Amino acid sequence: MTTAPPTCDFTEVVLRTERLILRPWTEADIDAIAAACQDPLIQSYVPVPVPYEREHAEHYVRESSPRGRAAGTDVVFGVFLAATGEPVAAVGLHRIAGLGSACGGEGEIGYWTAPGARGRGYMTEAVRGVCRWAFAELGLARVEWRAVAGNTASWRVVEKAGFVREGTLRAFLVHRGVRKDAWIGSLLRAEWGLEGTE
Repeated sequence: MTTAPPTCDFTEVVLRTERLILRPWTEADIDAIAAACQDPLIQSYVPVPVPYEREHAEHYVRESSPRGRAAGTDVVFGVFLAATGEPVAAVGLHRIAGLGSACGGEGEIGYWTAPGARGRGYMTEAVRGVCRWAFAELGLARVEWRAVAGNTASWRVVEKAGFVREGTLRAFLVHRGVRKDAWIGSLLRAEWGLEGTE
């Protein structure tokens, strides 16, 4: 007997951590997204349009992000300081699959941090919050991480969250029209200490 998958509409999902609120982006956040995505480091590693225009942030907030949430395949969160409401980052769980599977599903974590918010542990805290939700609420068995090989800042974030780096995928990613090696890592539900829990 198979179990029906959980509801796949994640439109209203909001998460909270010690210092952060993770919620859907809104119209009021468009300028902050557009400003953050001017950062050369984000453009070097994240597949955002270059040059990044305000219209790209509008599409992200109004169309692509809500579409993924409603479909249950991609859940992108704006990351905000709970104390002030300041936007500091974005984190998403992408390519969600296998919900309701007896073996557990999987998804891929992705993120960027605004330049002025780096070095304070916000992204590791946000990644932990998303993984906690993915394992405890969605029943995922594995959360995967991939990044352009050499992106040590991205690796440090997930390493602090408990991810294990598994190796290098040769010429796996196409970024700005060039094939690049990718690092791959993962965090398993059993490693999170939730094995056997509801």
